[in-house]
Amino acid sequence: MDLYDNLKSFSQVSYREIYKRFIYIHCRELLDEMFPDELDDSITGLIAYCYIDRTEGLSLYPILIAAMDSETLQVFELPHAENTIYILRLRDGAVKMSELHNEGAHMYLYGVDPYKYEFLDLSIVDFDYEAFEGIKERIDTSYDAGEAVEELRSEKYRYLDKYRNDLFPDDVQALLISEENGIERVWVRLTFVSESNGIFGELLNEPYKDFGCHQGTMIGMKEIQSEDEMFLVFNGLTAELM
Repeated sequence: MDLYDNLKSFSQVSYREIYKRFIYIHCRELLDEMFPDELDDSITGLIAYCYIDRTEGLSLYPILIAAMDSETLQVFELPHAENTIYILRLRDGAVKMSELHNEGAHMYLYGVDPYKYEFLDLSIVDFDYEAFEGIKERIDTSYDAGEAVEELRSEKYRYLDKYRNDLFPDDVQALLISEENGIERVWVRLTFVSESNGIFGELLNEPYKDFGCHQGTMIGMKEIQSEDEMFLVFNGLTAELM
């Protein structure tokens, strides 16, 4: 088995193929930016845990650097791991470096361009996941969005994928429609499902016209068909979270 043949582009897969998983990222160029003049030539990428930050989207927490060839994947400790936190964001574009972390450690943010970098599903290699269960548990707890949001991220709601932002899976594009104001596209952050009233989410931008809702409003949505195309549409209902 040639490991290089199993690399996949981030841009060609659903977020479900990486969400809450440890993956190998083939990214020597990024590592040279993160650790200039520090790494051996054999280092080719890193191992990271993928999670979803509600406001920042698909994110990756690096835990090891790695050297991959066609047959093996060797892992090594991450440089400066004791006093530095590294966070990667899947972004089509630049990500600025952060200020000091609030716990006193340095924290740096870097962008992983989904059209440029590839990843490897670690299920096909011998990787000790149990050694990093503590990191997984800590991240899952810190970024726990609740059962309702997790359900909306699941296979059950795969039909919403065509409306999702590729890098922000909780955010969907919906339509506001009225006879007076016509049609306006908006972004909505998925929040919960009502069995009787459909899917609800927080409206993320202020509509240009008056559709009876505003930025921050929890709006209901339903899927409708117009000719041969499906759309996610504001159903006129709003809600308040208790």
